[in-house]
Amino acid sequence: MLSPGAETALRMIGWTFLPDLGTRMLLRTYRHLQSSPPAFLGLRPRQPPPINTPGYALQQRISFSVIILAYLLYTSIQAYSQAPPNFYELLGVRPDVDEGTLKTAFRVFARHNHPDRVGTSGESRFIAARTAFDTLKSDRLRFAYDRFGPDVIGWSSECNSIADYLERGLMASCGFYIISAAAMILYAIFGQSGFGAFVSHHTRLWHVAV
Repeated sequence: MLSPGAETALRMIGWTFLPDLGTRMLLRTYRHLQSSPPAFLGLRPRQPPPINTPGYALQQRISFSVIILAYLLYTSIQAYSQAPPNFYELLGVRPDVDEGTLKTAFRVFARHNHPDRVGTSGESRFIAARTAFDTLKSDRLRFAYDRFGPDVIGWSSECNSIADYLERGLMASCGFYIISAAAMILYAIFGQSGFGAFVSHHTRLWHVAV
């Protein structure tokens, strides 16, 4: 499993190259279909707008927007599918739950989802619920989980206080923010393609429209 910093770097690389590459491919395909549409579509061939004309620029903008939206949808679905279960939702409790209600919620969950009752297929879900309960019943772990997510479970061997968890979490987040800041600088310097160009381009369009 990649670290948050490595995942951020890969996403930035993707945003830098994939939109521009995808736009060229989509635009080339669209212009080819426009000039030579398949017979089963029943469309009449049309001459695509020449390069460096307003019509070509419009096609380029539409293609760029389609690629960006498709890539956003892909990354959102991927992030959602890989996201670990929320501990509060898993136990069916609110974030401000007290210890007594938390214990009751776990007992109810175990009564209906224990592997002895539902079979081995429910073992992984029961283990996840047990981990959620053990995390949320600890003030230190709940504090850290609310701020840094389930990664804090692996920090218990090196953290003994809330201050330790806070320091560990901030250090773990540094890679993400450093890479993000570096990427923004690169976008500002080399913003001729990719997401930086998309933002700049649509910002100019907005000013023209207004």
